[in-house]
Amino acid sequence: MKWSRLGPVSALSLALGLGALVVFPQMAGAVVPPKGGEAVKSQLAVDSLLLSVTRAGQRLVAVGEYGNVVLSDDNGKTWRQANRVPTTITLTSVFFMSDKKGWAVGHDAWIITTEDGGENWTKQLGGGSEFADAALLSVYFTNENNGFAVGAFNRTLSTSDSGKTWTSRSTLMPPRAPSKAPEQADDELDDVATVAASAENDPFARTGADENHLNAIFPGPDANTLYIAAEGGAVFKSEDAGKTWKKLYTGYIGSFWGGFTAKDGSVYLSGMRGNIWRTTDGGKTFTKLDTQGADQSIATGVQLADGSMVFVGLGGQVLYTTDGVKFTLTYRPDRKGLNAVIPNTDTLYVFGEAGVQKQSVTPKAEEIEQPLPTAPK
Repeated sequence: MKWSRLGPVSALSLALGLGALVVFPQMAGAVVPPKGGEAVKSQLAVDSLLLSVTRAGQRLVAVGEYGNVVLSDDNGKTWRQANRVPTTITLTSVFFMSDKKGWAVGHDAWIITTEDGGENWTKQLGGGSEFADAALLSVYFTNENNGFAVGAFNRTLSTSDSGKTWTSRSTLMPPRAPSKAPEQADDELDDVATVAASAENDPFARTGADENHLNAIFPGPDANTLYIAAEGGAVFKSEDAGKTWKKLYTGYIGSFWGGFTAKDGSVYLSGMRGNIWRTTDGGKTFTKLDTQGADQSIATGVQLADGSMVFVGLGGQVLYTTDGVKFTLTYRPDRKGLNAVIPNTDTLYVFGEAGVQKQSVTPKAEEIEQPLPTAPK
């Protein structure tokens, strides 16, 4: 079955190790809600697998397994479940355009939307035969009407009417023009943005397909630029708000699970085996950063108000950097996998296998496994 090639839904939703379309094994005696119906109210929702978080105005909204949507109106001090969520499917990504209007996506091509800040959700797509095999992993809207949901096997859905209708796009890249030889290098082609990759740079080109899993879509430094972190070391870039895309080559062959654009316009990509890569020239060149021995998947990162950055991943990894280049690697004591992080004034909240947890905005000495460098005399 094709799903065996999947990596972490970002890092956790499609498997621990990021491999199979399976969430964490259930604890003995745990009750698994039936597939279908509405999300079940449970006191354990805040402590269960959560995969994505965002802000809806001053409210924090996080989503995860069993259709769980949890909300906080006091900056993370307390959490509660949403009033109504019309699915028990695993939700992998959430995005809000305003304090009221938002969307969440998940497995089986589920797309749900809210008009009241996440209290109540309605179904827009999912659970049917048309996209039954599509795991959607990320959602992003450029404005209230135009949005994208991307996922496994290059699946891309787009809408121009706020999600009332969604159109499927099987691949971001149009087929190579018949007159072009498959082995011809990209720089010899007339339109790099509309041709398939060369076999020299892209393992998928050898199969004649373009089935990279699309793991995370995020904005660039301006309103028209979008990026998608993808499988096989690929990064897709659009400079026209998603109408057309080009495939960028990073020099890495593993999967990228997430990414973000820093205040200075640099783009950071996080991936398998502790990889974090950066481009400072819009994707013309990429550099692998030294993550100080991190050897498990890094799901995503975020830039804080002071310009410093924090990345999280499997094994409880939390990486800190003040300059975007030199990292301090720490591990949470429980070693639980992490898939999302969000800052909140003087603290961080991390989300993953153990639900939502607090995390320091600076590295704690007791969590650093690598010895601290000796201070110069």
